[in-house]
Amino acid sequence: MIRRVLISLFLFCSCSLMAQEQTDTAFQRIYRHYFELFSSNKKDEFYKTSDLIQKYYLTKKDIINYYKIRQNEILFDTQHGETYKSIKKANIMLDDMKKDNVNRYDLVYSTLGAIFESRGNYRMAEHYYIDAIKNVAPEDTIDYVHAIAQIVSLKVSREPDKAWEWNERMGAMTTYGSSFYKVYLSLKGQIYFFKRDKTNFLKTKKEYDACAKQTNDPNPYGSQIMNLMQKAFEGEYQEALQLLEQDIADLTEIGRCEYRIYLYEMMGENELALKEVNKRRDLRDSLNSDMLFNNINEINAEVGIAKLHEEAVKEREFWFFVVILLLILALGLIISRYYVRRRYQKKIIKQNEQLEIALSEAKESDRMKSSFIEHVSHEIRTPLNVITGYAQVITNPDYHLEEEERNNMLYAIAQNTTSITNIVNDLLELAQDESKERYRRDDNILVNSLCRNMMSEMDKRNRGQLKLRFFSKLPDDYTIQSNQQGIEKILYHLLSNALKFTKEGTVELFVHESPDHGCVRFIVTDTGIGIDKENQEKVFERFYKVDSFKQGFGLGLPTSRKIALQLGGALAIDKEYENGTRQVLTLPVK
Repeated sequence: MIRRVLISLFLFCSCSLMAQEQTDTAFQRIYRHYFELFSSNKKDEFYKTSDLIQKYYLTKKDIINYYKIRQNEILFDTQHGETYKSIKKANIMLDDMKKDNVNRYDLVYSTLGAIFESRGNYRMAEHYYIDAIKNVAPEDTIDYVHAIAQIVSLKVSREPDKAWEWNERMGAMTTYGSSFYKVYLSLKGQIYFFKRDKTNFLKTKKEYDACAKQTNDPNPYGSQIMNLMQKAFEGEYQEALQLLEQDIADLTEIGRCEYRIYLYEMMGENELALKEVNKRRDLRDSLNSDMLFNNINEINAEVGIAKLHEEAVKEREFWFFVVILLLILALGLIISRYYVRRRYQKKIIKQNEQLEIALSEAKESDRMKSSFIEHVSHEIRTPLNVITGYAQVITNPDYHLEEEERNNMLYAIAQNTTSITNIVNDLLELAQDESKERYRRDDNILVNSLCRNMMSEMDKRNRGQLKLRFFSKLPDDYTIQSNQQGIEKILYHLLSNALKFTKEGTVELFVHESPDHGCVRFIVTDTGIGIDKENQEKVFERFYKVDSFKQGFGLGLPTSRKIALQLGGALAIDKEYENGTRQVLTLPVK
């Protein structure tokens, strides 16, 4: 399943390399052996041969082909399940390209896209494929068209309308009779299939057959899928399903599930379609879980190589393993709830209408679960990489660090360890029972003292980058009866968000008694990027993030509003404020 995506990209790079070395017989022999090794398990021999070919191109000062061989090595690692190693090599390759002034970043981005697509992480795959398109040189038409074809193939079953737009862009850049024009026609046929447009599909199939016959191209790309879809449109569903069981190089196992779902829906077999949706979800869960745990295991192995002599590093290692255990526990709870829900669904599905409802719910559940795992993978990778990198530098006897450098690294380790701990705390907050009795309002709280303590904590994180100010219209002995832990948690999320999204200016905390009496208002104001009015209520939904690539799960504000309601108060965004963001927490005095 993983190999098909990776070998497709490997073949694309390899063919262009072989075409350039037709006169070098010795190189031809080495490269043919290298090609065979790519699909084998002989890792040491593959790396040795790859190193020989890289040296060959460096000797010839052919820097582009040198980097294409490094790209193939990354694909080889991914094919053997070493995803963390692959991503790390890709990032190193990107840095080396920048140092060598080689403006071919599309090689790295298309590789990263293939890595994430092979693991079922389509959001990240699309992100990197688009980056590849943006970075292709204008004269590299073939690379540009290939990158577009990857996007279309990714979207064809999930977003056929958007796939159509990309495919037409590719078709405009190809000529009738070329290999890529056949790819264009095959993808066009698939789009019509998933849009249930039989008339236009048959026209496209006829054009595809004519093009294939005229070009006499040995590459069979798309022919099996086109025949399969024709059988389906002609009502020969069993024949179509039998074709789907054959070895189709153009499809991953998840892709087969997509076709089975649509075939069963065309047949009216909703129960079989539901089973196939569950199978597809299990495949994605398995791939994403493998990727997450492989990353953790490989990082763990790297940390274990070095001897940790510093007390601060030892403490970091302890908290690292605690966080991993808590993360596994949280994932276990979610997976457990998922299987309970599946058993419950099987009991209530009794007739065709209920099957259709269950099918829709299962698809939405699949999307939410994939989104959650993608958030976890994205959020823990950056702090773990920082911790691992600095730990290796500090414990390496070959590095001579100044005291200030060492302290900065230790501070970064502690800060990123805290970030991971906060991530796990957010997960635990999500998993806990939402009983209103969880926050008892029996603490007598000195309001000004609590606010000063929170601002002091934020000042340590700010490190002098922004102006932090606290104002109060309350006397220092003013108290309210509430839950101190709950209020601290809300203010922590509000102030942290203000620091995160403010590059320059001020962050203020203002507290006063509400004009309607009996209530106290905590107002957090910043001069940051602000929140568009259409998103001001969406940010209180779980997992919603205005910027998908900013750190965080999108749980801070939803959690804060939930706590505010449990304390008898409210949390809202001031829609009239336009110089940043202003959030108002209102709590009763008693």
